[in-house]
Amino acid sequence: MNSWLKDHEKQLKKLFTFLNENNAFYKTIFETQKIDLSAPIEEIFYRLPIITKKEVRQHYEDYISNMPVPTFSELTSGSTGIPVKCVKTNSERTKLGLNVWQQRARWDSEVSLENYIYLYDVSTYKKIGNILNFEIENMKVCFKKLLALKPRWISGPISSFERYAKCIEMGEIEYTPGIIKYLELFGEYATQEQRAYVERIFEAKTINHYGTIESWCFAYECPSGHLHVQNNLFFAEQLPTQNKLGESVGEIVLTSLFNKAMPLIRYNLQDLGEISDVACECGQTSQVIRLAGGRTGDIIKGTDDVLGELFFKRGIYKVIQNFGDCILGYHVDQMAVNTFVISIEKGKGYNSQAELILKNHIVRGLGKDVEVIFKYVDILKPLQSGKMKIFTSHVKDK
Repeated sequence: MNSWLKDHEKQLKKLFTFLNENNAFYKTIFETQKIDLSAPIEEIFYRLPIITKKEVRQHYEDYISNMPVPTFSELTSGSTGIPVKCVKTNSERTKLGLNVWQQRARWDSEVSLENYIYLYDVSTYKKIGNILNFEIENMKVCFKKLLALKPRWISGPISSFERYAKCIEMGEIEYTPGIIKYLELFGEYATQEQRAYVERIFEAKTINHYGTIESWCFAYECPSGHLHVQNNLFFAEQLPTQNKLGESVGEIVLTSLFNKAMPLIRYNLQDLGEISDVACECGQTSQVIRLAGGRTGDIIKGTDDVLGELFFKRGIYKVIQNFGDCILGYHVDQMAVNTFVISIEKGKGYNSQAELILKNHIVRGLGKDVEVIFKYVDILKPLQSGKMKIFTSHVKDK
């Protein structure tokens, strides 16, 4: 028997009973599947369907539970489709908030609301300005105001930290290394190269925070470097994927013990990764996730196993190895199976050889028939969430 299901059987059955009484979507599932809620928990759990954002969107009115308490809502970023309004009660938000603060305290006993800044919070925007505007003069003003708040911890996407790190390295922004102690990463996959770079420039430790708008913090990195599922709140499953990414990689599915307003039961995040049990030096015994660097929608169309974000990042790193940080930002659009448009925000030192290195990387990886079109822009704008999306395929599945 699955040990997590066994350990949380009472909580799960209480949740399922609530949904049977207050959630039209799951009431219908229990009835049509003839699920006996008094049966052993494994018999109930594994008969429940895998749910994706598509099903939530299609059955949204039935999917949200009928509850007599106030709810809070926020939109997903829509990086895998049309945004969905995610609903939580105030008690659910409190439980999630306390959980992530406990994880931060594992790293740093001095972290507090007074020295922690979420880079894209509305209150931060009011205090320091539009940090999503990457024009250098605006970045200087915003960063100076940011430092005036004396942050010890800052949370944000790796791409934003990279932008400021490059300006610091080039002497365009003033920063005394070590003032900021921790950079909490979320919203984007961060490679080891990216983490090492921002850690060197800021002289701060990066920490991986893996979550979604639907679940908030689902897994958090420990000081030993493992991304632990928060097993007091969540359970993770790994589904086989049709993409040929190796036997160990699958799609990550989460189940939440406590989300009642908008239940997350066998909810497919469509992120790619590997789930394992690790005897971790930090003492935690929960499941560990190793992210593979993308989502099912990030596979380059026409291939079975090439993740767009990782593939193009590797090409950019080849340019950087030759010419330094000469690319301030980039985005790749796959317009047809063999046609790619690369939008580039050029930095100092960018030249025609950089373009050639990128093109050769793409041709070697995707075939000699690939057409590569370069487009140069003044500034690349991130998503509203602050994330900088690397790759988008506009090729429809057949």
